[in-house]
Amino acid sequence: MINHSTLNLILIRISISLFQYAPLIEAILLLSLLHGAVHHAKPILSSWPIILLTSLLTLEATYYLTLYQPHKSRLLQTKATHPHPPLTRAQRQAIFDKCAANIPNWESYLRGWFLNAPLSDIKHDNLREFLLWAFFDHDNDSFSSTLDPDSESHLASLVSHIETSLNHKFPPGRGPATTKSLRLTIDPVSTKYHSVLWYFIIALTDAITHLHLRYHGFAYHTPPKSAQSSFPPRLSHLPWGQNPSPARSTSYYFRPQQQTSPSKLPVVFLHGIGIGLWPYTSFLSSLPSSSGILALEVLPISSRLTSPPLSKPQFLSELSTILSSLGWEDFILVTHSYGSVLATHMLHTPSLSQRIKGLVLIDPVTILLHLPSVAYNFTRRQPKKANEHQLHYFASTDLGIAEGLGRYFFWRENIIWKEELLGDNGTTKRKVAVCLAGRDLIVDTKSVARYLASEKKGLRDLVDVGGGLGGDEDEYTRLVLNGEGDNSYLAPSGIEIHWFQNLDHAQVFDEDLNRVLGIVSRFCQV
Repeated sequence: MINHSTLNLILIRISISLFQYAPLIEAILLLSLLHGAVHHAKPILSSWPIILLTSLLTLEATYYLTLYQPHKSRLLQTKATHPHPPLTRAQRQAIFDKCAANIPNWESYLRGWFLNAPLSDIKHDNLREFLLWAFFDHDNDSFSSTLDPDSESHLASLVSHIETSLNHKFPPGRGPATTKSLRLTIDPVSTKYHSVLWYFIIALTDAITHLHLRYHGFAYHTPPKSAQSSFPPRLSHLPWGQNPSPARSTSYYFRPQQQTSPSKLPVVFLHGIGIGLWPYTSFLSSLPSSSGILALEVLPISSRLTSPPLSKPQFLSELSTILSSLGWEDFILVTHSYGSVLATHMLHTPSLSQRIKGLVLIDPVTILLHLPSVAYNFTRRQPKKANEHQLHYFASTDLGIAEGLGRYFFWRENIIWKEELLGDNGTTKRKVAVCLAGRDLIVDTKSVARYLASEKKGLRDLVDVGGGLGGDEDEYTRLVLNGEGDNSYLAPSGIEIHWFQNLDHAQVFDEDLNRVLGIVSRFCQV
């Protein structure tokens, strides 16, 4: 992410305007040139600016009609298919209790999920609607009329629990029309137009990424042609120099172990939302050559017009196929941001979880995912600062990314708890490092650090006295949050917490890469 400054704010707003309104700008310029040519009786076809602008507008129109609009229509027609089978009452209660134990402040929690509405505006029916989405996977309009007695009773008990925790009785009915909860997979998905010029930049960046990784010993493995349908076109999909991927739709870069060293574990890397592997090229090429490297590509979150994201079972199946083709048994898993979602799926799958001997989560979004910060900051916050505008336009409202989050992101499927990071019920210990940025604009990293560093089971038992610190917290938490500059601490659970005080989300790959490389290299030691 870029840092916030007046200059950066001006530059990012100009960039966004150019990409969002490119056809309008091109049309105005073309009309001005045509008017000037006619007025001065100049031959129109001899003016290269007129020919260029006409070509750009034709390209924009073709792109809009044949690519952008069909993908937009697909999004508008798609409804989320929530995980099946639905939870039983006991399962719902268990996850509710787990979440409730890790809510530092109930009023802040509810106001966050209700888009900062005053608590007085949240009425009984508003709360029911939110809980129906969060724990029953249903829209209030389509479900409450057919709610079975047991589910109705359970819903009422959840409302009662929240009222008791808040010491607040929710009035009957609904609040003002503006009082709406954030229901990520049910609410309409907000997108903004991205010009074909933006996708030209994506194509150029992708080509540079491909050449850089090839130069550093990575081979690209592409799936069958039927799965290569994505826009913009990719240099890596040209017919020469291709290696087939054993998976049906997952592409990846692979660098084999370059030195004979059986004591080094290989690395699986899962990237975050953005423009693919470009931000990670220096990181990947700097990893020790004594370890094999597998870097998966997740195109639906990489600023492309392509197929929707794979379901959890599909992803796990394809990853297992790739790992089998490489002959890897144990490995180190490294993720950035959204990559922690895919890591959660792996950690929840025993056949894969037991093979993960070390775990490095950089800017993870799945720890304490029940809190509203990640969903709100990524999808609902109105941008004001330069980095917020960058996130909002180039990620949150990108057509493919917005579709992936708004119709295929299920919080209960993606959330991870600290005991699950370490192994099955915390008994099968693996090495775990969590890297958190002090100025993260997406994740509430202070709450995550408090949760990971505390010996307590949940955040509810910690006394909030302002500034994010409580009187019953352990020394690790105090050092992480009050320490000067960057710190690294080993929590009582065995989880390493690496705190990057002055960095924003994703900046560690530019500002403190060597520190992360050191962590990964250390974990690769058997």
